[in-house]
Amino acid sequence: MLMRATGRGSISSFLKVAVDVVWVIACALLGFIWIIAAFAIYAMVTGNPTFLDFASSTQGNRLGTPLGLSIWIAIGSILCVGVMIVCAYLRGVFETLVAGDPFVPENATRLSAIAIVLAVMEASAMFVAAIVSLVFGVLVPAGAPVAFQFPNVNYPVWLAVVTLWVLAQVFREGAAMREEQKMTI
Repeated sequence: MLMRATGRGSISSFLKVAVDVVWVIACALLGFIWIIAAFAIYAMVTGNPTFLDFASSTQGNRLGTPLGLSIWIAIGSILCVGVMIVCAYLRGVFETLVAGDPFVPENATRLSAIAIVLAVMEASAMFVAAIVSLVFGVLVPAGAPVAFQFPNVNYPVWLAVVTLWVLAQVFREGAAMREEQKMTI
């Protein structure tokens, strides 16, 4: 039995619920990351050990160092906030799909906004590690080695950004054609 793509009880309505679940999970993860950040700041400022004991970390454990944990907190926060924004826009797209009217100008705007958010998320993730490494490099004692890493490029994400831009243009043209069709007699 095939499910419909639009309307009530369709794949779109299922995906709308799935997007809501992902939004809640992203909120919970963001809260978890900020709790870990608070413990890490407490441990670094006071020197009192917490469950994030930096002194007992080994070289293989990158999250056990203040630098690794700072990068993880920054990138994790950026990605969680980005996922929440993308979910909000996707929810609007799926609402129009459930209503059976996907070619509205708002969907073109939503898809463009999703592309922008994905591009900002990926660019931020690419460069935050380098920036945090440089900040920690300034704070290390003289003569200590500073490990600078060039940002990694995630090509599938950039392909998704380009694809979303194209889809936004398709939806924009579809909405314009629909309006033009309404004006004809």
